[in-house]
Amino acid sequence: MAITISPLDLLLDDENPRFVVLNSREQNDIRKYLVTYEDVCQLANDINDYGGILPGERIVVLKRRDRYVVVEGNRRTCSLQLLLSPDLIPEGFQHKIPSATEDFKRNCTRIEVDTVPNREAALKLMTKRHIDGVKQWKPLAKKQFFASNYQAGQSVSILSRVTGIKESDIKADIRDYKLFYSAYKKYCESHSEYEKELVDLKIDPFLRMFKAKFLYNGSNVKPTEILKITYDDEYNTLSALPNEIFPQIVQMVFYETIVTERVNTRNTLKDVSGVISLLDSQSIPGENVVPTSASNNTCKNTTSNPSGNTSMQDSTDIQSNPNMNAINHTENTSTESGGTASHTSSVPARNAQNASTGSNTNPSYSGPIPTGGPAPGGPAPRSFFETLSWDGKLFPENPKHNGLLASVHELYYLSTYLCNRKKAYEIYPVATGMVLRTAYEQVLRLRLEQINLWGQFMSTVRNSSFPTLKEMEIFIDNGNNRQTVLPNRKLTSAMTSVITYSHREFLNANIHDPGAIRVTPDALVGIAQGGMFTLIQDLINML
Repeated sequence: MAITISPLDLLLDDENPRFVVLNSREQNDIRKYLVTYEDVCQLANDINDYGGILPGERIVVLKRRDRYVVVEGNRRTCSLQLLLSPDLIPEGFQHKIPSATEDFKRNCTRIEVDTVPNREAALKLMTKRHIDGVKQWKPLAKKQFFASNYQAGQSVSILSRVTGIKESDIKADIRDYKLFYSAYKKYCESHSEYEKELVDLKIDPFLRMFKAKFLYNGSNVKPTEILKITYDDEYNTLSALPNEIFPQIVQMVFYETIVTERVNTRNTLKDVSGVISLLDSQSIPGENVVPTSASNNTCKNTTSNPSGNTSMQDSTDIQSNPNMNAINHTENTSTESGGTASHTSSVPARNAQNASTGSNTNPSYSGPIPTGGPAPGGPAPRSFFETLSWDGKLFPENPKHNGLLASVHELYYLSTYLCNRKKAYEIYPVATGMVLRTAYEQVLRLRLEQINLWGQFMSTVRNSSFPTLKEMEIFIDNGNNRQTVLPNRKLTSAMTSVITYSHREFLNANIHDPGAIRVTPDALVGIAQGGMFTLIQDLINML
């Protein structure tokens, strides 16, 4: 059925799949999108020169309540509206839309349009007209077309039938779009300064990180396998990794493929900063711990502390097991920061044999007698804060050091004490997260005091009695402050990672709503290896 109506009385379709990328879908927003991205200015010139719409290009509408919505011909409708009412032309485009000719006014003040009864009929009509066009659309446009229509209730089989595209390809497009859009939305929520519209973004580099094989631990692996990806019935992307790890990796990928564009389609997931170390943290080699009985809940420290003094160890366990030194062997190794790191191994101590005589002084040990030379193996890689050192940097007699000293002291022991074959931070992740947040805040505060910026920072705080960690981050990340507080590239990179990956928000949530966030040891390791350890250690080193 056809009706006659003024183009100015038609509504551009705010449910059109092409427009779902817009944060706001008011009529003015849609018109601005069309003139910016869909060449409507040129189309308006062509229509004006011709004196009307070309034959065979009638507009199709759907009645919604008492208005008519354009379901086919939004570009044409927008062109007509801008020519008939120049006040509707978006700012900055006035010079691109000509004054309407008399022929145009005579032919287009009111026009005939066709009507369809419902959205399904509109979809069939649109795809029949544009079946080749859908196949040739840009990747993001095609993916959002299928995702939006699926979300609106169209089945994959119907979408396949009306477009001629295989169901498997449509499902993949829906999955891709949902993953990308969720990453975009989450990033925008935590970075209000990010102003790029979805339509401006190139989706291919982001998706490649989740599809292209890469070399990992000597083998070519698929990202879907290493990330343990599955999909639910609604084509949402799921992961069997701990809850916090996969979303964190997705944000890392979004940041480097979309925000900074450092990573492109020539790269793979291994090239995204922090991802490999985060994956490695999920497969740490078997812990080398002191054997304990199931009923023994005693925690033991297997290291020397950073000040060089021998750490406390449960004397009861030592007395009950005179061969403890032969079972639990601790080597101190130098760290980059000049402190001491500990390597605990489940091999007999080298002093089980008297080095000068070659005799076995441990009669309960029946394994091979060491023959001299360097011990096999070496220290295990750091996973949390086991190598944290403040020796010669923090002093209890300095009142300004006390806050950071108290927090790093606890953080270190949470990283090194063993409780029933597990590190203390693995047993008490919520408490560890709280201590880690305190250490982060205290090291930033001490750094600002060290370089005489604390007073300037406090002058910017709304409530000077309670400066927040977020305010510290903003102050440090602002203008010249960044170079002053973080004078080298390593520190700058670490701080960027900490802010980008929203470590503060996660640690805050652990304090304010620990039942909802459910922090895990793996999440803590990801934070440590995602810039936090480097930031805290290197700022301590600068004291």
